[in-house]
Amino acid sequence: EMVELARKQSGGWGSFLQSLLIILREGFEAILVVGAVVAFLIKTGHRERLKSIWTGVILGLVASAATALLLKSVFQYMPASREIVEGVTMLLAVAVLFSVSYWLISKIEAAKWQQFIREKVNRSLEEGGGKALALVAFLAVYREGAETALFYQALFSEGNVALPLSLGIVAGFALLAVIFTLFYRFGIRIPMRPFFTATSVLLYFMAFIFMGKGISELQEANLIPITVLPGFPHIPSLGIFPSVETLAGQVLLIALFIFAVAKSWSGSRVDPGSSGSDVAA
Repeated sequence: EMVELARKQSGGWGSFLQSLLIILREGFEAILVVGAVVAFLIKTGHRERLKSIWTGVILGLVASAATALLLKSVFQYMPASREIVEGVTMLLAVAVLFSVSYWLISKIEAAKWQQFIREKVNRSLEEGGGKALALVAFLAVYREGAETALFYQALFSEGNVALPLSLGIVAGFALLAVIFTLFYRFGIRIPMRPFFTATSVLLYFMAFIFMGKGISELQEANLIPITVLPGFPHIPSLGIFPSVETLAGQVLLIALFIFAVAKSWSGSRVDPGSSGSDVAA
């Protein structure tokens, strides 16, 4: 009975929002990093190095697309059953989502973010010039692109959601184009603390959903036992299913989220840093 409940898919609207969030969050961070590097180079009189940045960005996009195709091929031809592949993919996405969202929480101070960017660019200028700068841009884009490829592999594995997920990707790219234009043409300032905090919470929420769905897939493959909770509500769109195992995994994520927030708050009290909360590319 629990397996049948787990097979009920979330609506197209929920899939669209998840797809939009992933592409927007990952793309926004890539734009922010590259924009900060470009701004730093211009301000320090190294405009001639911008070509290396754009070369790295293009190579990062190409490598991200290649990674997406590679992941699709690997998961498609794995000898394991469909349920095992989908469950493992979702749990891998949970691990990446958790680590990314925790990293975002630790970088909510604008001063820390700017210092992080300056150190990377300065080291690149000192050690290798153009090639090193291209590598910085490549890694900034490819890091987000590789994560995005994994997340979408998990999303598309749910089945019957190709259209809403594709629409979410298109809408996300359109919004990123607007953000890119606002950055580079008008110098719009971005409130870093609210952005990083909000996206961290949303990423944890997606990890919560993937955790429930991933465990339920492995239960369907008989790799994890099913301890049914009669009468417990099932909300497939939230990854909530009536079994002890799926709920235990989600409770663990909630505990880790509380720990990460508490650690971040205690750290900010010890080292308040700069009071500025905006960064302009």
